[in-house]
Amino acid sequence: MYAALIHAVAVLPQSRPAVKQFAAPVGRRELVSGAAAAAALLLEKPASAAAPQFFETEGGVKYFDLEVGKCGTFNVACVPQAGDLIKLKYKAYLPSGQMFDSSEGPGRKPIAAKFKKQPILNPGVEEALATMKEGGKRVIQVPPAMAYGDKGIKIETKDGGSEYLVPPNAKLQYELELLSVAAPPP
Repeated sequence: MYAALIHAVAVLPQSRPAVKQFAAPVGRRELVSGAAAAAALLLEKPASAAAPQFFETEGGVKYFDLEVGKCGTFNVACVPQAGDLIKLKYKAYLPSGQMFDSSEGPGRKPIAAKFKKQPILNPGVEEALATMKEGGKRVIQVPPAMAYGDKGIKIETKDGGSEYLVPPNAKLQYELELLSVAAPPP
């Protein structure tokens, strides 16, 4: 057996194929620009990637999905129904783009609540959640009437004064991620 292996190695050609060389050496500038062009081609989005589709609820909440959730084969509670247990991550933004609330960060955790049985942030968020699937990510814009209206959210400052955390009549924007939906226990 070893003899056959040694014979096969001995029969292999001993010469190496010629290595093809460039006619002129490539400079650093050409190498970097070529690498940048190749990277741009790799990072380019395919032509089939469509722009997000925008929707509006009956209450005037505008939204689009960053990622559509998926229903598991045996998950009977994929889209939340009244009384289902949900777990939700969110970030809330003022019209200026400043974040004023979030479920992420030190000491923070996702909201766990019974859908339409316990208040979840505001009615606009609940309306947007009603059509989300578990695992979905959605950006929503909530009109003032579905958020905090003409009252806003006023907080007291350390010096005894007050200021608005959410100004009156503010259109708010949220990033939502529906982590889980579960039917309530019987």
